Amino acid sequence: MLKYYLFRFAGLVCPWLPSRFGYWLFARIGDLVFLLTAKRQTTYLYNLRRVLGDDATPAQMNAVARRAFQNLLKNYFDHFRAHGLTKAKLNAQLAGVHGFEHLDDAMKRGKGLIAGSAHFGAWDIIIHLASLYLDAHVVVPNERLKPEKLFQYILKLRNSENIEMVSLDVAPRALIKALRAGQIAGLAYDRDMTQTGPSVNFFGKPAQMPDGAVQLSLKYGSPVIIGFSVRQPDNRCQVFIEPPLEFANNGNPPQDIRAGVQKIAAIMEKYIRQYPDQWLMFQRIW
Repeated sequence: MLKYYLFRFAGLVCPWLPSRFGYWLFARIGDLVFLLTAKRQTTYLYNLRRVLGDDATPAQMNAVARRAFQNLLKNYFDHFRAHGLTKAKLNAQLAGVHGFEHLDDAMKRGKGLIAGSAHFGAWDIIIHLASLYLDAHVVVPNERLKPEKLFQYILKLRNSENIEMVSLDVAPRALIKALRAGQIAGLAYDRDMTQTGPSVNFFGKPAQMPDGAVQLSLKYGSPVIIGFSVRQPDNRCQVFIEPPLEFANNGNPPQDIRAGVQKIAAIMEKYIRQYPDQWLMFQRIW
């Protein structure tokens, strides 16, 4: 229950903190977490080593890892102050948006939209862009947090932002319903929480990746969009939205799905390689 009360406290206080001070404070908390968990970071450092390569020195690894922990905690600050977010407040967080027309054009097809990112940068920005600028309802699957009281609190925060967070057990039905209604399915493309996706090449080694986006697109004709929100030194974000992906349907579902997932993995790899400290993946991928 301590985690629940900490989240409630942060949810009350963070919206009132000046953004500059809030980001500084949460970056320092990130430094503290980085130092206190140094001996338990084997999973994250294993992932990071795949990205940086064997030639990266310990000093380089530590520098990237420390910035990643800072970015992770800054995301918590964004999350705690996001309820009641307006277009004006969102604009203040943006240093630039590249490719927004891809989101707009995809929604106009009338088949719903599958939009998401990796666990990368300020990932909530992509969801907020869709919900506020497209005035769309977004359904986002999430692991059921414990205690249940905490999960319900997070649900309440999200639902106030036109974002519906659902647990994994009801996610398939909720995502299909959203797409049929012409709304948005918001997905993370770099972690297979159901452990049912195919293995594809990711940074030169097989990695199991989620295939929900590709399956939904092939079945319902919904376009798939990948976006990346790169946090800048001033904590504003440069958002890059890729054109909709096209997936071949050759009548061989396993092969077609694997080929589609490989396309998504290749795009994620490009951005993660360029901004390794923005990839906030603390679960083992390989």
